[in-house]
Amino acid sequence: MGFYPQGLYHCLLFLKEFHLPIIITENGTCEDNDEDYFIYLTAHLHAVQEALKMGLNIKGYIWWSLLDNFEWDNGFTVPFGLVKVDYKTFKRTIKPFAYKFSEIIQRGHL
Repeated sequence: MGFYPQGLYHCLLFLKEFHLPIIITENGTCEDNDEDYFIYLTAHLHAVQEALKMGLNIKGYIWWSLLDNFEWDNGFTVPFGLVKVDYKTFKRTIKPFAYKFSEIIQRGHL
């Protein structure tokens, strides 16, 4: 898995000069296993936390997608939602990392 949460941090710092509230409306990854999702999520939430310490007015963070769905360049082959969708039965299953994300939200910190 290759990702760069510092990129999110640097983007947020760039926005500081505008003195506006920020909502991160789509951040996420598509991975093969649940642990990689959680590693990605917590690394990026740490970047957001560091930006908050720098005085940014960050009002929210939203994961890439609630449901696995169609992605133009990969069709239905890449899972990136908080909820897995079985495209044969349309059964929805909450992914384990989504429960961990929920716990972080309920606690209000990492």
